[in-house]
Amino acid sequence: MNRLLLLLPLFAASLAAHAQALLILPNANNSHDLHFNPLFIQRNNIASITGQRMVKRDGQPMREQNEKYLYRFNPSGLPVYTNNSYGRPGSGQDTASTTYTYDTSGKVRRRLRNDLNGHFAYDIELDDKGRAIRETYTRVENLGTDRYNLIPGQVTEISDEHFRYEQVNDSTVKKLFTNNHGLPFREQTTTSNKLGYVQRIEDRYLISNKRSRVSFRYDDKGRVVERMEQPDLDRTGSTRRTWRYDAAGNVIDGMLWHDDREMERDEYLYDAHTMQLTARLTKDLVTGVIHVVRFTTERR
Repeated sequence: MNRLLLLLPLFAASLAAHAQALLILPNANNSHDLHFNPLFIQRNNIASITGQRMVKRDGQPMREQNEKYLYRFNPSGLPVYTNNSYGRPGSGQDTASTTYTYDTSGKVRRRLRNDLNGHFAYDIELDDKGRAIRETYTRVENLGTDRYNLIPGQVTEISDEHFRYEQVNDSTVKKLFTNNHGLPFREQTTTSNKLGYVQRIEDRYLISNKRSRVSFRYDDKGRVVERMEQPDLDRTGSTRRTWRYDAAGNVIDGMLWHDDREMERDEYLYDAHTMQLTARLTKDLVTGVIHVVRFTTERR
């Protein structure tokens, strides 16, 4: 979910006429990550959303799990803090959180993750078009004894990625990933149609020549209805996700296929009056287990 937050301000602008609580982003890698619409969050003065996970197995009642989710937003509707907690509430065990820092234009510039392994920062440098040209990943020492209250100490660099862009033609942009020596090792080509909708993203590792592709389809209102991923173009095998929307534009369900086999079904439930997300149900079609996350919303 973290890298995709860079795209949220862009999508909020494009959806200004709508009031959907959730966004389906074209290149979202993890379908279980939720991407809340900043415009919806802002207009409805939403301060936070919390989720409680439950599980239903065949022949058993619904059981509440020790797994919670928390999303906090700034007045502009952008997420500033997310938290996944497991185990005993308040114990500090098995808890992971991310804090987001934005520039004045609403683009994320830092993601600070805190888990049992420590504090890790992703610092992002952008070009004049708002594209990432450098991402530095570091570990930040905490001089304090409270893991939730960072007192920054020594910073250790783990990786330093650089990117540059080439405009191939009106519809195609190539992104080059370079190593510590400034040499390219990976290229990512994004092709859009004349209206600006991303149609496919192709990756190629220059040394091994391994290639992958992600392609997209949209409905007549410009919403993503299919995402197909082919992780290795030299081999068979793909994953495909599809989505459907209601008359108001809210995503109501999604399906996951591995090749032609149905693997998973998602359903999204909303409050009939406020359009706020109230639950997401995910059924594992292989095991029959149903995972439910029930959401509550707090306004400012």
